[in-house]
Amino acid sequence: MSIQQTEEIAGKVGSLAEILQAVLLELRRRVPYIRGSAIVDKSGLPMASDLPPKINVMMVTAMSALAMQSCSNVAANLGLEPTDRVVTESKDAIVVVKSIAGGTASLFAMMSGDVDRVLAVKELDQAAYEAEEILGAHHVLKRDN
Repeated sequence: MSIQQTEEIAGKVGSLAEILQAVLLELRRRVPYIRGSAIVDKSGLPMASDLPPKINVMMVTAMSALAMQSCSNVAANLGLEPTDRVVTESKDAIVVVKSIAGGTASLFAMMSGDVDRVLAVKELDQAAYEAEEILGAHHVLKRDN
């Protein structure tokens, strides 16, 4: 997505949170096994959320940011590249936290256990890329104003 496309969307949709919300809703449309998702800043504060009402969004997003930071610290201490994705699996669900923009934000997604993993990874990567483009364009637009 180009800066021009982002500006056009911003003019039609509104705030940054609304634009990011549209990314999450499109992700759910493309991957029906997703039970909920969120885009989270580095400190764990939700920027946009499509999580079910019964979930404590603040707690989940803070813990997902902490999980990403912890796994990145483990990787660094092992001399590995920074963590790009953290996956947690249970009997009936898979949770993925995907780094966005070099760790300045992350995409949290909760999926049913029977999700097509290849499709899910592809679509999560696409949604993370779109969010990164939007956040980068927002930063440029904000700086230019």
